[in-house]
Amino acid sequence: MPELPDLQVFSKNLMKRTAHRKIVSADVFNVSRLNVNGETVRTKLLETRITDIVRKGKELHFQLENNEVFSVHLMLSGRFHICAPEEVSGIPYKLLSVGFEEDEALVISDFQGMCKVTFNPVPTNTPDALGEAFTLAYLQNAVRRNQRKNIKAFLIDQSIVKGIGNAYADEILWKANISPKSTAGKIPEDRLTALYTAISDVLKDAIANIERISPDIISGEERSFLRVHNSRKTYTDEGDRILIQKIAAKTTYYTERQQLFL
Repeated sequence: MPELPDLQVFSKNLMKRTAHRKIVSADVFNVSRLNVNGETVRTKLLETRITDIVRKGKELHFQLENNEVFSVHLMLSGRFHICAPEEVSGIPYKLLSVGFEEDEALVISDFQGMCKVTFNPVPTNTPDALGEAFTLAYLQNAVRRNQRKNIKAFLIDQSIVKGIGNAYADEILWKANISPKSTAGKIPEDRLTALYTAISDVLKDAIANIERISPDIISGEERSFLRVHNSRKTYTDEGDRILIQKIAAKTTYYTERQQLFL
């Protein structure tokens, strides 16, 4: 599943390809994954332009010059494609296609059929992991409200903080030297501070690495640089064996060196 760093790079690259171009066609192929019908989609999209693409947690919000917004949550296997109009029919498992003047189209697909497109999504108060509202004080208070929660489950809970998924939760906990088996309320204050710092450092570093390795990426996941959540690695660069175990119902990568707080 694409996580915050992936989507941050997607948003930048999709802006380069789609922004400020008049939308001349819009077709819905799987109405069950949208919150409006096909005719409403066409009414909202035709003859307008995308003015901005903003990442909010694990979603991309496409802002239009007519003040409409539609969000895309790719879920596990959703993908963006940019292609010539005549190539749209050849893309399998399409949900939505948006055609632009100058003969290009943006297509959203998902072979699992889980991707969601929502017009005018309802805002939430949950902070983004790289947003100004996600402060150390917020993290500390959230831990107090969820003292018995496993820390891995805590980090990937989108009702607590938006944007962190399975892979980056492992990277963050490794960076903060906290075992993913730990209980949130048992983690000392100084380690919570380390965790807060690790969240920002890991996510920003990942964005930079993705842009370096796959500068034009708009779909999929670039994970080759990950330090611990990496199926190609048996040991960390520091020589610690990488262990793999189901924790918080997720396949989790960690090392014995990470401190356990129970």
